[in-house]
Amino acid sequence: MRLRNFAVPLLLCLAAPLGAATDRPLKSFPEAELKPKDAGADMIFVVSGDNRATTYDAPLPRVLRTIFSEIGLIRPDFVIWTGDTIYGYCHTREELEGEYQAFRSAARPIEGLVPLFNSPGNHEIHEGQTCSRPAEKLCGPPCSEDLFRDHFGYLYGSFDYAGAHFIALDTDVPGQRNTITGEQLAWLQRDLEANKGARAIFVFTHTEFYSSPLIDADQGASHKAVTNRCELQDLFRKYPVKAVFSGHEHIYWREPAEQHDGIDYFVAGGAGAPLYAPPNRGGFSHYIVVRITKDPATSKDKISYVVVEPGRLYLEDAPGAPGEHQFWIISSNDFIQGPKDRPEPIRLRGVDFEVPESLGSCDQLEVTEVTFFFDKTLNIPGVSIASCSPAPGGKLRLNIDGPPIGQGSFLVTVRKKAGS
Repeated sequence: MRLRNFAVPLLLCLAAPLGAATDRPLKSFPEAELKPKDAGADMIFVVSGDNRATTYDAPLPRVLRTIFSEIGLIRPDFVIWTGDTIYGYCHTREELEGEYQAFRSAARPIEGLVPLFNSPGNHEIHEGQTCSRPAEKLCGPPCSEDLFRDHFGYLYGSFDYAGAHFIALDTDVPGQRNTITGEQLAWLQRDLEANKGARAIFVFTHTEFYSSPLIDADQGASHKAVTNRCELQDLFRKYPVKAVFSGHEHIYWREPAEQHDGIDYFVAGGAGAPLYAPPNRGGFSHYIVVRITKDPATSKDKISYVVVEPGRLYLEDAPGAPGEHQFWIISSNDFIQGPKDRPEPIRLRGVDFEVPESLGSCDQLEVTEVTFFFDKTLNIPGVSIASCSPAPGGKLRLNIDGPPIGQGSFLVTVRKKAGS
């Protein structure tokens, strides 16, 4: 599904002061290490958010597990989330912790493999409440803030990766909702100034900077945008800020960069919470795959944003001949947007599967074929087994360096090496 951008008036923004440095690291939840990469190297990251349940004690939406399953196949360098990982507004600290653990369970395909960093939303930070009983005394500051810090680190902070800089902001500070002000604004000014030499800066928040004009009217009235966005926009444009990702509205929307000093503003609230518009107005589940690559012709960075609707990227076993194991990689999404500045297909780095030990030992196995079926059949060379280890039940767990994925079906065949 592709959505066109709708023109909106360009707002004039007022000036904001500058300042200098950053000391607020973020944590990944579930736990995973952010693996270093050389400055200027190609990178890929995923953006999503707003997966909270429909009400108290309700299960997390099924599409969330689908999203994490697909992220696990892509295995990006990291994930940034735009808040509302839990329903919150709970009665006890234990109840709130249970909701965080449910999110962790849904994210199991990336645990230990892909870091996830989150900006707090209104379902995580609850103003004017405490963690105690009776029921009307619900779970809020300082308890909800403490539990957020336990899992994701600072309520606002930043990190560096491959020469780029990433900033999480807290739009749900008690008494300062939907704004960035006071100590946080002063820190943001210092952090931007300290990282003015970054190849790119990306900001992520919960409350959106620009609401979608296509949102259902009743939802639009209750979802106010960041109130001092003009002050922040005037600050951002002085630095290499390329995009701002937000959630809060359960919808997809993109404000074009040409209307905002070269900065794209996204609403990416499609990880499973109740949608605020029909599909033709952005109300569909989604995540965004962001890639930064070097243009070989100019040596300049190219940034691409691909909106993916989950449910069309998966593995499925195939009946193989004796002495071999086969499975399909199915991709019916469009990971390549074009025709202008078409990025390369995405190479899947998280293709994990199990084969019976009777097929052969780890050092005996190889990927003998990856066959691509679409409008023509092609054999894809250069795909190999990246790792192999014992698994329960008399099996071996393999990871392959997957083929580049655009759109199509890929049949993978694993068997013993000749002469083994």
